[in-house]
Amino acid sequence: MKNITLLPGWALAPESLQPLGDALQQRLPGVAVATQPLPAIQLSSLETDLSSLAQQLRPGVLVGWSLGGMLAVQLHRRFPEHFPRVVTLASNACFVERRDWTSAMATDTFKRFYQDYREHPEKTLKRFALLVCQGSPQARLLSRSLVWDALTPEQRQHGLAVLGMLDNRVALRSPVQPMLHCLGGQDALVPAAAAQALNALHGASRVRVHAQASHALPLEQPDWLADEIDSWLEQQHD
Repeated sequence: MKNITLLPGWALAPESLQPLGDALQQRLPGVAVATQPLPAIQLSSLETDLSSLAQQLRPGVLVGWSLGGMLAVQLHRRFPEHFPRVVTLASNACFVERRDWTSAMATDTFKRFYQDYREHPEKTLKRFALLVCQGSPQARLLSRSLVWDALTPEQRQHGLAVLGMLDNRVALRSPVQPMLHCLGGQDALVPAAAAQALNALHGASRVRVHAQASHALPLEQPDWLADEIDSWLEQQHD
C-alpha cells in the first residue's frame, strides 16, 4: 500500500492524530501518510456525505479513530476497491448499546451527553476531552494535546447523532477484506469487552488490545499502533 489516510474521531481535528502519523511515517518511510478531517455529516444525508468524503481521499489504507473508524468501515463497504484495507482505533461496531450488542456505551449515558452538548457545547467538550483520556496515567496532559475540529456546534451535534445511530455489525461481519481493530483496555468510551464481541463478528479480522491504553490510543501509544499496523499490513495479500 502506497497511501495511508488517518481519520480522526468526533469533534477532533487531524492534528490530534499527528503522533500516530509521525510514528507510521518513521516505520513505513516508503508510504505516504496523510490525515483528513471528518466532514460535516448527518443521518439524513449520510450516503451523500460518505460519497463526498470518498472522493476527497486517496485510494489506500484507511486508519480511523473512534467515529473515524466507524466511517472507514462504511467506506470500505461501499468502495472496497478504493479502500481495501481498514484499521479501526478505539472504535466499536455500535458506539451505543443495542439489545444484542451490550459491549458499548449505555443508552442513557449517551442521551445525557447528547443533551448536555446541545445545551452547553463548550463545557461538554471539555468534559469529553477528559473522557477521551480517562484511564491513562497522563490523562490531563493528553487531554490538553487534543485539537478540536473546525465544525460548528450544530454540525458536531449532527455528527454525534450519527455516532449514536451507526450500526456496523453487518459490515464488520462480512468485510470484503479482513480488518485490524485496535482497542485500549482502559477505554472509558469503548468497553474493553468489545474486543471479544468484535472478534466474534469476523474471525479472519485481527483484534488487538493494549491493556494500559485509554480511548486516546493514537496519542498515547503511537509506536505500538504503528508496529501493529505495519505487521498486519505485511501479512495481507492483495
